[in-house]
Amino acid sequence: MTEALQFISNNSLASTLVAAAILAIVGGVWKWNRDRQDSKKIFDFMLKSKTETNFTFRSTEAISSHTKISEARVADLCSKHSKIKRNEKEKQSWQIVD
Repeated sequence: MTEALQFISNNSLASTLVAAAILAIVGGVWKWNRDRQDSKKIFDFMLKSKTETNFTFRSTEAISSHTKISEARVADLCSKHSKIKRNEKEKQSWQIVD
């Protein structure tokens, strides 16, 4: 173990690669957590909207307005969510799948 640490500390290329790998891992974890939080916020809004209103589908614009998440991000997260489905007739509207 100490030999590996000495190699990394004495070799600038190895140090750079290790630092890049650490940054990539931290960035990936941060993005995953942010996506998870925003997806939960979107799903919770849609669930609340489904129970409190007559709306079957909610538009990307309405979701974005209520959750304060950009429309592009809402569309991206909704398309990846396993319990949210795109309306086949209106491409910018979504519903919860039971």
